Amino acid sequence: MIEFNEFYRLAAALGIGLIIGMQRENAYADSATRHPAGVRTFSVVCLCGVLAAFLSDLMHSVAPFITGFAVVGLLLVASHVAHGFVNKEEDGLTTSASLIMVYFLGALCWYNRLLESCILMIVLLWLLALKKQLHDFASKISKEDIVATVKFAVISLMILPFLPNQAYGPAGLEVLNPHTIWLFVVFISGIGFVGYVLIKLVGPGKGIWLTGLLGGLASSTALTLNLVGRSRDNEDYAGNFTVGIVLSWAVMYIRLYLICAVIVPDLAKPLALPLLLPAAPALLYALYLKVREGRNHTEKGSTFNNPFNLLPAIKFGLIFTAVMFVANAAREYLGSSGLMACSFLGGAAEMDAVAFSLLDMSVKASLPVRELILALLFASIANTLTKGSLVFFLGAKSMRRPIVPATVLICLCTAGLVAFYL
Repeated sequence: MIEFNEFYRLAAALGIGLIIGMQRENAYADSATRHPAGVRTFSVVCLCGVLAAFLSDLMHSVAPFITGFAVVGLLLVASHVAHGFVNKEEDGLTTSASLIMVYFLGALCWYNRLLESCILMIVLLWLLALKKQLHDFASKISKEDIVATVKFAVISLMILPFLPNQAYGPAGLEVLNPHTIWLFVVFISGIGFVGYVLIKLVGPGKGIWLTGLLGGLASSTALTLNLVGRSRDNEDYAGNFTVGIVLSWAVMYIRLYLICAVIVPDLAKPLALPLLLPAAPALLYALYLKVREGRNHTEKGSTFNNPFNLLPAIKFGLIFTAVMFVANAAREYLGSSGLMACSFLGGAAEMDAVAFSLLDMSVKASLPVRELILALLFASIANTLTKGSLVFFLGAKSMRRPIVPATVLICLCTAGLVAFYL
């Protein structure tokens, strides 16, 4: 019988070769330098990859695949020598490297790794299509940026895996986990690193509020701390930092609602008002600050300092651990009668931990919806006060006045909801 699955894999390989080949031909359309590998060559090489993998399966040997790879490599070397691409202004190394990758993508198709092949094809197309943007970005990178990247890689990849992933502390209060604490430090540094990349790509103004948006989706507390630390060294952009911070506060409520609605779908309707309403004044105030900042034509510095500074992240990691320890102690010794106090103390550090605990209690211990809502509201008030205090006391001086209305508006809205549910 005919194995249609095998023909499907061959067709996928042919499609990948055609798509990447067309992109390469289009890239050389307006150039005097042309690479001999076009749409047909890419398609044939991708089919060679899938055929070599097929023969390797039949012969139970990797020899056909290695031979095919060697032949493709020799043909590329011969084309470079014959046409002298390496000595020309626009060499064909990127196209040649893409041709080699297409050979491997064809092999992946044969082994039925179609999803992986398509994802890698998209990544390759993205790298090929954004040539100018990537080169422009690379030209903006300084030596200090490279050093910061190395530092971030060290703290995230070389220190984190070796820390014990075990909780320490008195009985019932085992919350001192070195791996978790350092993970939070890496998380704070990572938000700053991603934000700095965005700033390099789209400029400080847009980059900062995009960082606030993404930071709110991850952790508004960590985002607030990071932008607060950077505002001292880049005070010209204090207004933009304030916009990013307030935006992250609004996004935090929306994210929290979506998390609760996904984990416990029955709570989607009762939690809509208490969790989405406080986001409204934060969004409106962030919009007001953005418009006001747009009208402010004061000249700003052209440089933007690198955000990597490990010490503030470590300090906040320790503060976060201390608050979580106090919150767990309150929960342990006060019991369910101290639910609101525990939620308030826990929310001062991070909302997600409080939300997950409350959702777990609502499922396992049948916590009434009204008490769940009140606990979340008390936690959000504490969280907003904590973040507002961070900005007021640790941020640039010009951030103090605009951050107070944001803190007051959100707390008043949340307090009104508390009164409503009481």
